Amino acid sequence: MGDSESIWAIAAGVLPVLAFLGALATLDTFKLVRLGRIATALACGGAAALIAFALNSLFFDLLGSESDTYAKFGAPWVEELLKAAWVVYLVRSEKVGFMVDSAICGFATGAGFALVENISYWEQWGDDGLTLWLLRGFGTAVMHGGATAIVGIVAVELQRRGATRAFIPGLLLAVAIHTGWDVAVLSPLQASMVVVLGLPPLFILLFARSEDSLRDWIGSKLAKDMDLMDMIETGQFLETPSGLYLKSLQAFHPTVLGDMLCILQLTSELSAASKGNMIRRMAGLPVEDDPELHDKLKELEFLERSVGLAGRSALAPLLSLSSRDRWELKNLTETKRDRELAKGR
Repeated sequence: MGDSESIWAIAAGVLPVLAFLGALATLDTFKLVRLGRIATALACGGAAALIAFALNSLFFDLLGSESDTYAKFGAPWVEELLKAAWVVYLVRSEKVGFMVDSAICGFATGAGFALVENISYWEQWGDDGLTLWLLRGFGTAVMHGGATAIVGIVAVELQRRGATRAFIPGLLLAVAIHTGWDVAVLSPLQASMVVVLGLPPLFILLFARSEDSLRDWIGSKLAKDMDLMDMIETGQFLETPSGLYLKSLQAFHPTVLGDMLCILQLTSELSAASKGNMIRRMAGLPVEDDPELHDKLKELEFLERSVGLAGRSALAPLLSLSSRDRWELKNLTETKRDRELAKGR
């Protein structure tokens, strides 16, 4: 294979999955996923590929004549579990909150895996022709990204609904897709066509649904945040059912009850600020720095320590923080840190 053909072959094995990832990022209207997180996901996927290569090599040596069966039915489990590890961390730690950001992070992780895998295969198959690398770039690489994206999409949706084993269904589906690919139920060309033609409309549909859900959530929750802040500032809150509940907690010292009220107010302010940032990003406007954000976050941490575990438990019915609510507070903190890093502070 000549130098120019080699360049085209490398590009065919690498660029399609990166282009697909870029297309997903452009569908992220609210800019939920920043470039740094995509880069981290790519790196984690690459690390997973290196670990998978070592484990698979070990199993191939141990199994000998049975290695072909392992390659078809065992390796998909190893690879999908390793790829899913980063996605599991993101969802469990509530660093992603919607199908959009979980899909992008999941696809980026799978893309990183595929890129490292293709580089390792290049050493073995570099001269096997452009067709092979087109199939790997448009087929296998995108399959890896899509399978891991499915793990994230299913997990974040099930966790939002309170499922305790949110990762199992998506992981089983990813393994099934991967196994079907390795068993070669379809020819390589047919399988690649299914991936290339099937994944884009699926992701567009999921992203549209997720962004509709996000818009509804922002609108309804922002209105509640604003109403709560207004009632606290005007003194009307204590006459509401929520305020009467707070006053009924006679087991707590009045100072602790006052701290609980401050927690409600601060949480609403931070929640409203986070939603305001998302709306600005959607509109293409810059997100402005809040000079008081650091102090507010520190004050919230202090108040939560002050009321203690019992106080936080008693306050939980009023806060009603879902996984998305906790995600937005973490997102607000990370957005501030990203801007500080960008400015070289």
